Amino acid sequence: MQCEVSATPSRFACSDTPVLRLPVELHLDIIKRLDIRDRVNLASTNRYFRFIIPPLTHDELLLAEESAWARSGQLYVCKGCVNFHSWASFADSMRKGKWCRSGMFANSRLCLKCGVNSALYTPGIHLTICNRAHVLCRTCQQLTDQIGHHGMCAACSPNMPSNRRSQYFDHEDEWTYTTTRMPDRNHMQEFSHWPEGQLSRY
Repeated sequence: MQCEVSATPSRFACSDTPVLRLPVELHLDIIKRLDIRDRVNLASTNRYFRFIIPPLTHDELLLAEESAWARSGQLYVCKGCVNFHSWASFADSMRKGKWCRSGMFANSRLCLKCGVNSALYTPGIHLTICNRAHVLCRTCQQLTDQIGHHGMCAACSPNMPSNRRSQYFDHEDEWTYTTTRMPDRNHMQEFSHWPEGQLSRY
């Protein structure tokens, strides 16, 4: 599908999708009648709908978090980026107790990336993610389950063996990675497992 978005949404052109030939006013009227799940899914289809669909508020996302759709997809809301994320994008403590769905502090839950960016998680901190211990290395500032000494990862700690296949979270990219290491313990190839295009805004 070849589509273009100009500065004026009404001039959006798409040659082979009839619904996109409808007037913008009609699109907006349809969007008003959609539930949150359908608005999220529609916004993820292309740049045009992402542009014209108003972003959901934090309160709307928290309400949607209680839906069967969000529960079945194991989706949680982050206050920092005001987005849905998979459960694996949060420290375990952010999904339990007072931070669980409908919990007292659910409205202050932060994903891993926002937790680091807001300094909630500082270099050297130990976190449990997916029921596994991790460290935010105070040297390379990578979040990994390869724990070394004194708040460092195994790669940055002298005389520490490293796992050739370990879980890594890289705050420069999409935050869910598997990292292959070489015997010298340098960080090597990374393979992203984040599903591109899914819930890209929400």
